[in-house]
Amino acid sequence: MVRVARYWLLGLAILLAATCLALFPACEEEEEEATPAATPDGTPSPGVTPATTEGGVYQTGMFEDISTNNYWNSMGPEATVYNEYVLGPAVSSLVRYSDQRLDWVPNLAADLPSELEQEGSFWVTTVTLKEGVWSDGEPITADDAVFTWHTVRDLEIIDGNWPSSVDLDFFDHAEAVDDTTLKIFFSEKPGLPVWQFGLAMAPIMPEHYWASVVEEAKATDDPITTLYAHDASDMPGAGFSFSRQEPGAYVENTANPDYYRKGLTVKEYEDGTYVEEGTYPLTIYGEATGNITLEFEEGPHTDGTVYNVFADQDSALLAFQQGDFDFWLNPLSLPKGLADQLAAIEGTEIITNPSNGYRYLAFNFRVPPLDNKALRTAIAILIDREFVSAVILQGQAVPVYGTVPEGNAFWANPDVPKLGEGLTREERINEALTVMKDAGFTWEVEPVWDADGAAVNPHGSGLKDPDGNPVPTIRLSAPSAGYDPLRSTFAIWIGEWLNEFGIPVDVQLFGFNLLADKIFEQQDIDMWILGWGLTPFADHLASFFSCDEMELGGFNAGGYCSDEFQALIDEFNVETDLDNALDLVFQQQELLAEDLPYVILFTTPIVEAYRSSAIQFPYTENLDGLQTTGSDTDGLPCRVRIL
Repeated sequence: MVRVARYWLLGLAILLAATCLALFPACEEEEEEATPAATPDGTPSPGVTPATTEGGVYQTGMFEDISTNNYWNSMGPEATVYNEYVLGPAVSSLVRYSDQRLDWVPNLAADLPSELEQEGSFWVTTVTLKEGVWSDGEPITADDAVFTWHTVRDLEIIDGNWPSSVDLDFFDHAEAVDDTTLKIFFSEKPGLPVWQFGLAMAPIMPEHYWASVVEEAKATDDPITTLYAHDASDMPGAGFSFSRQEPGAYVENTANPDYYRKGLTVKEYEDGTYVEEGTYPLTIYGEATGNITLEFEEGPHTDGTVYNVFADQDSALLAFQQGDFDFWLNPLSLPKGLADQLAAIEGTEIITNPSNGYRYLAFNFRVPPLDNKALRTAIAILIDREFVSAVILQGQAVPVYGTVPEGNAFWANPDVPKLGEGLTREERINEALTVMKDAGFTWEVEPVWDADGAAVNPHGSGLKDPDGNPVPTIRLSAPSAGYDPLRSTFAIWIGEWLNEFGIPVDVQLFGFNLLADKIFEQQDIDMWILGWGLTPFADHLASFFSCDEMELGGFNAGGYCSDEFQALIDEFNVETDLDNALDLVFQQQELLAEDLPYVILFTTPIVEAYRSSAIQFPYTENLDGLQTTGSDTDGLPCRVRIL
């Protein structure tokens, strides 16, 4: 079963022409170029070692600050891409995705886990762990995994990424046989999403740090909220640990010099073999024949990482020009004009990689008439993705229709209908009118397409739902232009098209962290535009649209709940055969295209800039760009993140 998953991942990597970097970035600065690391204002950071050939500080820049330093919270409602950039390298996991081919390979595990076998009423697997220490010198043991996952179970943490990582419908308990032997017990046989791409990739955190915090939280009225609120700035890490922060200016991590994978040599061969050379030699998936396609030594190769936070692109560009940071973290991709400016800076490399994510329009089903499928269908028809992408945004956006991006070719259903694709403005108006009128919607003034004026004239007004109730103004919320001009542009055009059609909409633009909070922690919203970065294994549909994710903090903030879709999720979670899992994901996509909890809008290739005169990477091809690398749990691709 594991071998089947491994061969699928190999095929996916070929289809995407992408890779997945699983080491910390190899940052090697030329000695004659060495300068002290700098804070965003250009002044030297106190206590930071000047950059050298091996070591120094990896300087990055990003546009949004972290919203928490607590990884429990970051896995929950605060699952933003920026929190994962900073906090992800602190935790561990049993397995990870390999580099380039995205194989299922050991991480903290010393070898592949044993096959699942029945012991009494349980399905059990055993995992042998590498010996390692947290950054404070305390050993990483099987007890850390037991503690982390039992905390999720005991507190019943079911928001954010936690349900897809520790599925409480399957996970019963774990046992530490000894420091390096872990037994995992499932109440029923888990499928690929629950075990291989779920619990096996779930975070492992230090028990000696968190045990007292969890016990104190259990004694409160709201243990989960209390746990999430804990200041974890002093938590020891596996690969890197949080060091210090100046809110709005920078965050700094410190490398663990005794990281358990440091110095390990990774090799990948033409025949599909994956090899690790070091204290725990490993050869899997082949006989190591043919040419070596990739070889590198794992780090960390730095003393730490500084995440410089900038208010806008202009200030970041100036800082980059001055040499204040060397890698530009931008999950939204660099706009063409900015990328061109950066390319003109001597010693700067611009790279482009495929994205495994999208921006979407979502509906709050708790707010009538957004729970009416006819209204959502009409809105999908009225949105001209191609016009905004090609004409307004000059090709910076790529239209997307499916809930699995076409770039994820293995899992994307090519037969999912594309509502509105290729229609003229007149055809969109007439088709949307037909859909809504057939469902019982009426207008005091019905929108009409004026062929002579090539416009809607008159505009619709006085819209009433099928029960005859006036439709109130609907809030459409999106990120501000300062954070993402592409999404704010889409929001403005969608508002224009809906208002002229007679669907009353008020477009509201917010800062990223404020918008994410309104959606996931407050659910105080009607329609919104946001983005997701996805996992290579397409289990995100269950996370976004499960009835179990509807509560505050869950990813199903819109409240879509379908018995038919839930049945498909339940089947998927126990499926161990890859072909059958694929069929179930195809069915999920078809149902979502019919019910439309989301209208998928667009994606962008990931364009990144880094100073090649200061840092070097083993390779630069990577699904979702180099910025999804850098964590000993293989970073962002192991879980979805809010963009």
